[in-house]
Amino acid sequence: MVYVDINQAINANGLRLILVQGMPSAWGVAVKAMMEYKSLDFTLGPQKPMQENPELLAWSGTNSGPVVAWNDEKPINRWDDILLLLERLAPDKPLVPENAAERIQLFGIGHEICGELGFGWNRRLDMMRPADASTGPSAFGLKYGYRDTDAKLANPRVIAFMAELAATLKAQKARGSDYIIGQAVTAADFYWAAFSNFVVLQAPEDILLDLSIRPMFENTPAEVAAAVDPILLEHRDRIMRTCFKMPLEL
Repeated sequence: MVYVDINQAINANGLRLILVQGMPSAWGVAVKAMMEYKSLDFTLGPQKPMQENPELLAWSGTNSGPVVAWNDEKPINRWDDILLLLERLAPDKPLVPENAAERIQLFGIGHEICGELGFGWNRRLDMMRPADASTGPSAFGLKYGYRDTDAKLANPRVIAFMAELAATLKAQKARGSDYIIGQAVTAADFYWAAFSNFVVLQAPEDILLDLSIRPMFENTPAEVAAAVDPILLEHRDRIMRTCFKMPLEL
């Protein structure tokens, strides 16, 4: 996996993907995997963690990854906008169901994993919780609008979501399906596979993450770790083996 200079990525033609370089940012991990699954060629540029990234901000309006752009179209960074672009560019390997009920289910689950106050958002809230309440949120917390009221609900929301997803997977297994929705892989499977690293980080041989960074993502609260049903990781590992390029490069 080769990153080009951010300005080179901005000025390139075709499909561009800006990732949080060197970090297991699940939003970007899922997007990259879906692009690779769909055999889409893309230019890869870096968003450097904890830096100002002025070129990226001026171009896309955000200092976060992922950012995706296609030719002269406006750069996008919302999970659903990116998914719909990928579907438009490579409809022959769909990740959004045609069936209306399944499509509604996909975008609901997608929001609960990727969207505001969803699974990933709540795990991030927990990670940026101040060690000392009197100090207030860090710069990282300020960037993402950290609020104590939401942070207090973060872990219970994560636990409730995992219980619901585990129940969904068990019901699907009873129907003979290995997937979260219907009988074929969808974006929901990619999202859960990527975001599961926020509760149980994959082994070093499966995710090429600097060992100094691993403790940040292995510090899962005991009550959250205890709520991880084995079927959630069984699903993660199966989707990673069959749909992702392994080991994961960041």
